[in-house]
Amino acid sequence: MTTDRPLRVATLGGAFSGNKGSASMVYALLDNLPEMVGACRFDVLTTYPSEDAAEPRAGEVALHSATPKLLAFVLFPLAVLAAIGRVVRLPIRLFCRTSALRALADADVVVDLAGISFSDGRGIPTLGYNVMMTSLPILLGREVVKASQALGPFDESLNRFAAKRVLRRVATICSRGRRTAEHLAGLGLFNVVAAADLAFTMRVSEQATAHAAGLLGHRSDLLVVLPSTVVDTSCRRIGIDYVEVMSAFIDEVAAAGRYHPVLAAHSARPGHPESKMNDQPVCRRIHQSLVPATDCTLLDANLPPDVLRAVIGAAEVVVASRFHAMVSALATATPVVVVGWSHKYGEVLDAFGVVGCDVGYEELGGDMLMTRFSDVASRRDEIAAQIEAALPRVRDSSAENYRAVAAVARRQQE
Repeated sequence: MTTDRPLRVATLGGAFSGNKGSASMVYALLDNLPEMVGACRFDVLTTYPSEDAAEPRAGEVALHSATPKLLAFVLFPLAVLAAIGRVVRLPIRLFCRTSALRALADADVVVDLAGISFSDGRGIPTLGYNVMMTSLPILLGREVVKASQALGPFDESLNRFAAKRVLRRVATICSRGRRTAEHLAGLGLFNVVAAADLAFTMRVSEQATAHAAGLLGHRSDLLVVLPSTVVDTSCRRIGIDYVEVMSAFIDEVAAAGRYHPVLAAHSARPGHPESKMNDQPVCRRIHQSLVPATDCTLLDANLPPDVLRAVIGAAEVVVASRFHAMVSALATATPVVVVGWSHKYGEVLDAFGVVGCDVGYEELGGDMLMTRFSDVASRRDEIAAQIEAALPRVRDSSAENYRAVAAVARRQQE
C-alpha cells in the first residue's frame, strides 16, 4: 500500500528507555511497518521524554511527552473536552494544546504498545492509567490498534466494566495467546485477531551482535540471567526472598563449572531508584549476595534492546523473569527457564509447544529453580530445535500486527 504522503503513525504505551521490552516493540514497528505500508512518519508518545531523546534510535521519530501525571491532569481532560466539542462540531484542534494531542489528532492510525493491560489484581491506579491511555486517541476520533499484548482476566467487577466499555471501541485488538483470547471472548468482543508479540520481528544488526560479543568476552559457555523487580516485589509479598533464591542458584551453577553466569537488566533507568521499570538495583543486590568465589559477570549498563537480544542469543541457556527477555530467548532459539508472575508468559511458551520451562514465582524456594534449570539444560538441543521449528509460524503471526495497522490505515484513506 502506497500513499502520496507518509502514513502518520502515533504510538502509545511504548518508549525507548526504561523497559527494553517496550523499546523492542517500538524498534520492531520502525523496522517492519514501512515495508508493508510505505513511508511512515512516527510520533511516539513516551513516559520518558528526556531519557528517550538520548537513546540510539530516537532520531527516527518525533517524541512527545505523555508522562502519567501529564496524561491524568492535562492530556485526558483536554481529550474529553475535544470529544464534547466533536458533538457540537467544533474542530478538535481547538483542544489539542500539547504536541502529544496534536500528534494523535493528525495520526492516520494509533498503535497501542502496552505489554499488558486491563488485567485483574494490578490496582485501581494502573486500571485508571489503562483506561486513560487507550481512550485518549478514541476521544479524538482516531482509530486504534492494540498491538499484541496480554489482556485479562476480567473477573474483578471494576476491571471488567472498564475493559468492556473501552476495548469495544478499539478498531483491532491483537491477542497475544490462547488465554488472552479466552479472556476477550468472555467480554463478547469481536474486534480481536490472534497475533504473536510484535518483538519477535525486531531486527538485530551486525553492530549490535558485535557489541554484545565484546561485552561477553566472546565466550560461548554462558548462562544469562535477567531478573525482575516486579517478580521480586511479588515474591516479597508472600515471604519469598527472590534475591537469595537467585544468588544461591547462580552460586551453585558457577560452582559446577559448566556455565559462566551473566547478570543483565532488561529494564534499566540509570541513576534512578529501584522501580518496576528499573531492574539494575535488583541485579546489583543479587550480584552482591554471591559468595566471593563465584565468577559472575554483571552487565551493569543501559543496553539497547537489540544488543540485549544479541546477549541473550549468545547464551546456551537463559533464566528470565522479564517477559521480553523470554521473547528474545525464543526469538533466538535459546532454551529458557522463565520465572514469571502472569499468564502472559505461559501463553507465549504454549505457542512453541515447550513444556516444563516455566516456574511461577509462588513456586520459588528450595531446589525448584535448579531442578527446572537442570531439566532444561539437559534437553538443550531438543528444546532449541523445537523453538527453531516454531519460529517461522510465530514470526508470521507477529506480522498480523502490521496487517492490522495496514487495514486500519487503508480504511482511513478510502
